[in-house]
Amino acid sequence: MLCRMHLAPFASSSLATRLGTVRTLWPHAETIFSELQQEMEKARHFMSSFEQLLSSHGPLAAEQAASSSAAPAQVTEEGFSVCQDVKNFAPEQLSVKVVGRKVVLVGQKETQNTDEGSFSYKYEVLKREWDVPEDVDAEALTCSLSPEGQLRIEAPRLALPTAGERNVPIQVSPAAPQLGAAKDGAASKAQV
Repeated sequence: MLCRMHLAPFASSSLATRLGTVRTLWPHAETIFSELQQEMEKARHFMSSFEQLLSSHGPLAAEQAASSSAAPAQVTEEGFSVCQDVKNFAPEQLSVKVVGRKVVLVGQKETQNTDEGSFSYKYEVLKREWDVPEDVDAEALTCSLSPEGQLRIEAPRLALPTAGERNVPIQVSPAAPQLGAAKDGAASKAQV
């Protein structure tokens, strides 16, 4: 293969002036970089149009994300309570478990559609966790689902024993013998 270096002596000869411009078999570096730059511009244009498409659907996506976000847990004088929106799930698709000092809500939903030769499959998972405070009875946790699709998880505070009044006796420990008293006692025994 020939490249510029091979043709350099020819280009400086008098024959080159008679034949005109000489072309090499390898493209110029400037040509390669300009083509690469054009491809990058096409990619940037595609990405910006894709971002515009996503931003046009942004409010809908943000609304869906807000409806499925974790509800904050509330700890009141009565106990622990959480209200989570689960209207997209049927009761049999939900499970609530107590794992240590955490409440775990899991919802799983599968949807399959077959329509005139097309097939679609959708799998949704909802997983939320809340920490149960130490002063709440996690064993007495209850769940209820409202017709509007609100799942309420509640647990009462631990029943602390009533602090009745009682006398606490004071114990008097025997006094330790003092050093001066011990020497006097030994001296008096010696005199006897």
